[in-house]
Amino acid sequence: MDNLTHGLLGIAVAVCVVPRESIRPAAVVGFLAGEFPDLDVFLRSASDPLFALEMHRHFSHSLLMAPMIGAAMAWLVIHWQRWRKRACNGKDLLVAGVMAALSHGLCDVWTSYGTRWYWPFADTRVAWDLISVIDPLFTLPLLLPVCLAIKRRTRTWAVGALLWAMFYLCCSVLQQVRVLIALNDTAVERGHEARRLTVKPSFGNIIVWRALYEYEGEAHVLCFRAMSEVKLLGESRAVLVKPMDLSEITPDSVLARDIDRFAHFSDGWLGWHPQQPGILGDLRYAMRPDAVSPLWGIVVDASMPDAHASFATFRRTRGESWQVLWRMIRMGTVP
Repeated sequence: MDNLTHGLLGIAVAVCVVPRESIRPAAVVGFLAGEFPDLDVFLRSASDPLFALEMHRHFSHSLLMAPMIGAAMAWLVIHWQRWRKRACNGKDLLVAGVMAALSHGLCDVWTSYGTRWYWPFADTRVAWDLISVIDPLFTLPLLLPVCLAIKRRTRTWAVGALLWAMFYLCCSVLQQVRVLIALNDTAVERGHEARRLTVKPSFGNIIVWRALYEYEGEAHVLCFRAMSEVKLLGESRAVLVKPMDLSEITPDSVLARDIDRFAHFSDGWLGWHPQQPGILGDLRYAMRPDAVSPLWGIVVDASMPDAHASFATFRRTRGESWQVLWRMIRMGTVP
């Protein structure tokens, strides 16, 4: 999720596991441990555009690394406190750091983007698809209780922040199940034996969901609004692209390996961008939940098999895309 959410949750978790006298230094440890894993965004390669994509939410977000990160952040704050000639309980701060670091990976697992939680034992991206990577309704209510917990040196407000997070996630689970049932029912009604089904919340909310299923080599993208009833708002289709079917790509070339890497990242939901020729996109994500135009993809140039594929993003969208999403959320209609 976004850095504000990670910082607030890291602080809340850290404050909840220490006694009153350690709350403020623990809050610093919690903030640092909650933010540190995302420093992996600086891991880049000038020659390999996909390297940064692979490294984000990689080893720094794993269960194995969390205790090391938490301990390191606690060590920094302990020495900072000693330099300021302030007393602190090293054991309390160590526990706070480890718990806050664990909260970062868990928080990213909630999202639809996922993280390599089990590295180095498995390369699977774990994603529970419960919440968007940015959701103000989830994050902003955490701000006040976390600040009050630090100011008043009390765990009560921090517990309240975590209870809000748990409540919101429970609502997300309920919404996800409702949309998944609706997606399966829709496929059955059409006589489609869906091979894969996945549902993800659209940007910034848990009301409008993007749903996909695979049938006869096509990705069916459906948009549902889950309020008192689950309503289908719109849909699109795209031909799924399998790396093995790209016969024009030289086998075992740099480009072929990059396509395989991107297919692994996108969980096999690959399709050609409808408006950008030569762009192989990740169909799981789009600004409009009922469209197939992806947020990102790779440039496939079969004439350059020994060159790395460029990574392209399409985040710059017209204002009408946001207006359409807002209308879907508020009114349940598509203009």
